[in-house]
Amino acid sequence: MRRAGIKSARGAVLICEGERNGAVPFERAERLRRFEEEAVPHLADVYRLARQMSDAQRAPDLTQETYLRAWRYYDSFERGTNCRSWLFRILHNVWADHWRRARPESEGPDVESLAEPFYDWEEEFLSEELSEELEEALGRLPEVYRWAVLLADVSELSYREIAEVLGCPVGTVMSRVNRGRRALARLLRPERV
Repeated sequence: MRRAGIKSARGAVLICEGERNGAVPFERAERLRRFEEEAVPHLADVYRLARQMSDAQRAPDLTQETYLRAWRYYDSFERGTNCRSWLFRILHNVWADHWRRARPESEGPDVESLAEPFYDWEEEFLSEELSEELEEALGRLPEVYRWAVLLADVSELSYREIAEVLGCPVGTVMSRVNRGRRALARLLRPERV
């Protein structure tokens, strides 16, 4: 008696109704294939952003939790949209959950009144690894500005994509990116401000 199904590249039989004898249901296998095709290629970007927003010890946990949530809610992902941006949104939510559990949010220094500086440090964002000085300065930025600057200048997302990730209006994103850049410039080159 032959069982109806499809042979996969690995030789396992994919069946459409239930799991029998260790076979993977067709729908689940197709979902896994799409997830591997669309989400997994962005793993390095998600890890890098997690590392820049936390530390070397917490970044793997944040990345793992991000991908666990992404898999759990993958059916809600709209195919044809920016999966990287969707993963960054999940990472932001995971990070915020960890942050709330760790300590209450506090406001940083008043960066509203800073003058517009010269941005000679922006070239450092183009390399894969951030300098120690830049990482330290980023660590001193208030989180809302750090997220905005990293998503704009390191991950190169558009303002609209950043707004989706952070869950705020585009105008707020533009303001946060600008203020974050000014604060970062002040931290990196205090003699010029």
